[in-house]
Amino acid sequence: MSLSSSIDFQRGGPLVELAKGRPVREVLEGGRLKGGMLRSHLRWLQEHHPDDVDRILGTLPADLSREIGAVLLVSSWYPFATLIHFDRAIAGAFGGDETLRELGRHSARINLSTTYKALDRDTNHDFFEHSALVHRQFQDFGTVAYERGAGGGRIVHSDYPCFSRIFCASAIGYYEATIKSHGAQRAQVQETECQCFGDRSCTFEMRWY
Repeated sequence: MSLSSSIDFQRGGPLVELAKGRPVREVLEGGRLKGGMLRSHLRWLQEHHPDDVDRILGTLPADLSREIGAVLLVSSWYPFATLIHFDRAIAGAFGGDETLRELGRHSARINLSTTYKALDRDTNHDFFEHSALVHRQFQDFGTVAYERGAGGGRIVHSDYPCFSRIFCASAIGYYEATIKSHGAQRAQVQETECQCFGDRSCTFEMRWY
């Protein structure tokens, strides 16, 4: 299934400028993630739409439905494709792009206060620098670099063999909630480059106040 067949990400706003008329590409094979993200997204669905959990799982291929419906371990590896198919089903049913961002926010709130609390740091700069260093503990693909700036910073995801606008939308929400968890009153996150549009990286510019 193509991304554009289920969710329209190009209804105005920053994404149109980012796309510049280029087609959206998506590659789902070639990477794995630890289970914390997948488990937090399932928890969001269970908390916000408990009566729809079985229906959403039922829209997935049988093997994915069984995998997600079983016990999800934060220490286990899961295919990138599993997360994208699951998030696509959730967003398609409950609000598209904004729901994907909320999944990312929920993941940050849950994981940084529980499972990955030991990895947190006192400031946004320190957290993002540390997060880039330990990236491979949670994803077995790509590289991440963080650059400090005045009033914010830039995080650059490069050399990803698999990528999806669904993943990037969730990442924006994750970064927004992470920034606020370190004391900021406002967070602005914008993706300025994206591999889904043929760019060399997925780059997120972040500012906080």
